[in-house]
Amino acid sequence: MALGRRDSFPSRPTWLAIGQSVLAALRGDIVLPPDLRPDHQAPSDAGAVEVAMRIAELTPQQFRVLSMLCSGMLNKQIAHELQISEATVKAHMTVVLRKLGATNRTQAVLLAGRLAWIRTT
Repeated sequence: MALGRRDSFPSRPTWLAIGQSVLAALRGDIVLPPDLRPDHQAPSDAGAVEVAMRIAELTPQQFRVLSMLCSGMLNKQIAHELQISEATVKAHMTVVLRKLGATNRTQAVLLAGRLAWIRTT
């Protein structure tokens, strides 16, 4: 919720559910689907919000590289998957590390892991 999302609807809402959600949102309440539990919410600490803001500065290709890094791929594997050279992956990685304020790949994965947007396993 700290990352800007104020309401949400189930994938197949009923008109009653939509109406109740709209009224709750108008009252200022936070509306969540029944299957979303507090342990799945976006982190609300300031550090996680800062990381999210830094990730938002990444280009789509840099974001792909970070996502693949978080899934454990090597530069060579990322290059093959994205059909780019390994040197290009290294260039993207340098910019990703700089934008995240990380000093190495492990630190970048740990920073990204603070958010619920990506699986690190």
